[in-house]
Amino acid sequence: MIHKETFDAFIEGIKTEKKWNWYLNTYINPNGSDLFIYPDIPSDVKHSIRTSWGIGLDEEILYVRDSSFWNERNQGLVITDCGIIFIPDNDDMDDRIHISWENVNYVEYKDELLYFFGYGDRENNCPIHISHFLKESSDTSKQGAGSIFYRIFTRMAQTQTPKDEDDIYEKTVEQYNQLMNDGKEEEALQLALSYRKNEQNVAFTPEIAWLYHKKGQDEKAFAVIDEDFNALAEDNLTWKGKLYYTKYSIYDDNGDYMNARKDCLYVKRNIPSDVNWDYEDVNILDDAIKDFSRFENEYTQHFLEQPYNERKLIVPVQSYTDLSQKKLAVVDINNLPDINFPMGHPVANQLYVGHPYIPSKYIPFENYELELIEDKIREFSQIMQYLGATEINIESVNSSSNNKDSKIDQKLSGGVDYKLVSGSGNAERHITNKLLEDISQHINLHQKFSPKKYPALPENLVWYHNEPSWQRLYSQRMQGALLEHEERIETKKSQVVENSELKQISAEVKWLFVQANGNWEQSMEEKFEAHENAILSIHVKFAPLEDLQVGTLTFQQNTNPILSALSQSLTEEEVEYLNELKACLEEDGKISSKERRLLNRLRERLGITEERAEELEASLLMPELTEEEQEYLDEYKACIEEGELSPKEIRLLNRLRMSLGISEERAKELETYK
Repeated sequence: MIHKETFDAFIEGIKTEKKWNWYLNTYINPNGSDLFIYPDIPSDVKHSIRTSWGIGLDEEILYVRDSSFWNERNQGLVITDCGIIFIPDNDDMDDRIHISWENVNYVEYKDELLYFFGYGDRENNCPIHISHFLKESSDTSKQGAGSIFYRIFTRMAQTQTPKDEDDIYEKTVEQYNQLMNDGKEEEALQLALSYRKNEQNVAFTPEIAWLYHKKGQDEKAFAVIDEDFNALAEDNLTWKGKLYYTKYSIYDDNGDYMNARKDCLYVKRNIPSDVNWDYEDVNILDDAIKDFSRFENEYTQHFLEQPYNERKLIVPVQSYTDLSQKKLAVVDINNLPDINFPMGHPVANQLYVGHPYIPSKYIPFENYELELIEDKIREFSQIMQYLGATEINIESVNSSSNNKDSKIDQKLSGGVDYKLVSGSGNAERHITNKLLEDISQHINLHQKFSPKKYPALPENLVWYHNEPSWQRLYSQRMQGALLEHEERIETKKSQVVENSELKQISAEVKWLFVQANGNWEQSMEEKFEAHENAILSIHVKFAPLEDLQVGTLTFQQNTNPILSALSQSLTEEEVEYLNELKACLEEDGKISSKERRLLNRLRERLGITEERAEELEASLLMPELTEEEQEYLDEYKACIEEGELSPKEIRLLNRLRMSLGISEERAKELETYK
């Protein structure tokens, strides 16, 4: 009976070997005379071989290298689906080497010899010189054919390995270790992948993940771990723990302590206490406890260095039960990062939102929109007052769309895609949207002023640097013509939590709350309902610039750090030119062709070059910077003057940015200034 799996392994092997056809035609060279390869073996040749070599009809002849004189078919080497038969001398037909595939564990090629290793130690092997398989005897032909044959033969041998699972595992471990000791990591990886596929077993999954990691293919490593983790039974905590131990160790090796912390907690909470790592005398639970403490410390110390979207939402907890959340950062209420909360906070299991432009400030979720819009309005009003406003009127444009008696019918269908939350189906809820009501009650404002000082920007602004319309308004006001302005501010533009995120956020908060043995009430659910967009109209009237105390150029320099730095080296001629240039810009912010011609005449008379004149003009149009922004910009310029920024310099600049209260977006904008 033909061994179909072994036969198929041979056919598949010569198909998948990339260089097989080239070596076949160049060096192996079957010629219809003394070298034949299946399926091109004539019937009469097969018959002669069977008769002379004693090969039964239940074996399929796959390869014949006849080295006999006059093609007598009684000397050489024959490969069948059962094994290899080698007769070196036809004078003694009984002096032969017969290797059965069922006795072969794997095959290696070294020093022009094919070693057929049996089961047991490395000494249990049978070598055959590669020349007995070939007609061509050059070094190239032997090396090339040897590297192909050993892979095909190993594939054939593995089809007849014993079916006892423990035996298969032990033999695979032995072969895997030998390949790793020989530095053949790619072959070891393929062996482990083959075992995983054929045996449907996760025993080699940690090794597969680490080999992928060493190749820089972490996505494949994590995909293999997650696939096998999810396929395991829920109560298989030993192997689930081993897989996540591997996963968090890879994250740790990458310096990704945030993700390492998440998976380490699972291991710490679930791995049985008596489980050791297979190859080392390491208790996994003990190791996970120490590792989690280290990851927690790193996470807490560097919390504010994370991108805003990864630290935007936090929930303090009394003790950790789960860190698999995608939208939330869960933190220990007794070991908080360096962040600030309102008085009376934080409270365990409550959700907080990070201020988009003040990294350390966190606000309770239930009223964060109102607080952010109030903060934004206060800053805008302060800027207007500094710019010489005589009157400010603020009103909610759409406050009438939602009053205390109005309600919104909201129909929800489907299920929440998050662990314990299983409330699927249809439900009709009547929710009252209070945001517009609160805004109407808190922010409607009417103020009048009697400005005296010349316009300037206040210090320590938060929103201004991220609001282009405010910056344009400032430029218009400083040019002198602007007397009235209407600005519309919408809550959706400062809404850091999108309505599309609310469903998942609600599910994750609910899961944490229930884990802490809390009662989830309807009032809590309503906090996560979508809010309408509130629109505020701000009408500002300004005093004419000529009615205010006009400052000198030095006064203006104090409100513009860039101009102030420039003025330290200004000559009297440049000061004169700059004052005339400023006078031209004050009326409408533009320089007419006639004014430009006169300015050029003045520039030439004062002996100022075109390039210097352009610098002076740019200094007037340069956006206003706070002292903190100027400090950051100066440090950034100093760093890039020395060449490309190193990872360490980037990290230190990031720390400086946060200490100065500058957002990531504003820092990127500052870095574009020359």
